[in-house]
Amino acid sequence: MPRIPGQVGSRTYSPRGRGEGVGLAVATGEVPAWMDAFRDRREVTAVQGWRSVEELIGWGFAHAPVVMANEAHNGLARCIRTREVGVRMIRAAHKAGVRRLAMEALPWPAPDTPGPILAIPPVPGGYLAQPDMRRLITAALELGWSLWAYEAVFEPAADAGPAQMLSMEFTNWREREQARNLCQVRSAAPAEPLLVWCGNGHAGKEATQEWVPMGWHFRAMSGTDPFVIDQTVTVTFKGRPQRWVQALLATFGETWPPTAAPPGSSAITLLRR
Repeated sequence: MPRIPGQVGSRTYSPRGRGEGVGLAVATGEVPAWMDAFRDRREVTAVQGWRSVEELIGWGFAHAPVVMANEAHNGLARCIRTREVGVRMIRAAHKAGVRRLAMEALPWPAPDTPGPILAIPPVPGGYLAQPDMRRLITAALELGWSLWAYEAVFEPAADAGPAQMLSMEFTNWREREQARNLCQVRSAAPAEPLLVWCGNGHAGKEATQEWVPMGWHFRAMSGTDPFVIDQTVTVTFKGRPQRWVQALLATFGETWPPTAAPPGSSAITLLRR
């Protein structure tokens, strides 16, 4: 069986709550075909043991100097719950001695300088203007962390259309550049642990058909095998259902209708825990 991000030994673990919140499956817009191929190939077995996100973070940093975790989004639509879990990850990582956070969404503060970034960059819109993202970043800054950018730097051509930005050629170039930039961040302080926050499937460590994700490149370039926590396995994208999610969530409690979802969550199902 292909190794699943977040798998420890022969068990597959997923973040769970501690009774104080809700679980969330979201429906967003259509996704590129390469993301669909990644999800279709991944195998999921019956969960043999649930672990809290705090336990996952602690285990991850006990076994790897780099832990990667993701949020689920499609454009500006996103699963807010995945960022709320991210806040918990940061607090748990702090207890494990982590003080650096690399984020895909951050702009570079200066050419060839990924950081440190010590304040939320002023932006008029986009991910960094969303309150749930700002809460995640603030959680790290309030603990005295430094932030680091690693997104690929590019200037779209004047005639570049959306299709080109979603092409496999561009996607693979972006994955390689992200990995190279993370290697730069890592080499600046190789003795310090690093938490990486990315979107969707970038942290994957397996090549899928023509797509080779950032996580695969980072491991090959750096020689460091990161521990990966994948939250997208709990999220249903529009037109790309996770067939096992609803059945699994239904075993934990009652579900709420879409009208009960928090504003801006794009939720289709809420689970009371």
